[in-house]
Amino acid sequence: MTLSQVSSRFGALAGASVISATLLFVAPQAHAASSGPYYKVELAQPAASKQELLRSVFVKCEGTSCRAPMASTAPKNMCISIAREFGEVSAFSAGDRVFTAEELAACNGSKKEVIAKN
Repeated sequence: MTLSQVSSRFGALAGASVISATLLFVAPQAHAASSGPYYKVELAQPAASKQELLRSVFVKCEGTSCRAPMASTAPKNMCISIAREFGEVSAFSAGDRVFTAEELAACNGSKKEVIAKN
């Protein structure tokens, strides 16, 4: 084995070690920072129940404020689910995105459409 072959193998090993260390220590920290509430909701009326499983995440409510971690669904679908389960939504945000009045009306309107069909 020549010196250049040893050097290239050592370089590949060092590179793999750096990548492994990065994934081991940095990636979990990035996830931990984002594990807080992603969805923040204000309801028009206090919620009757304190916690419900919606779209694979627990939505927790205290009075008119609800919080939930990120789900693997579109924010509008989460808003609709919360409106159906807890009642009229007066404010909704998903991360940095704050829903407009039109988007809130669409969330709340979906609940009315379901009731009208029944």
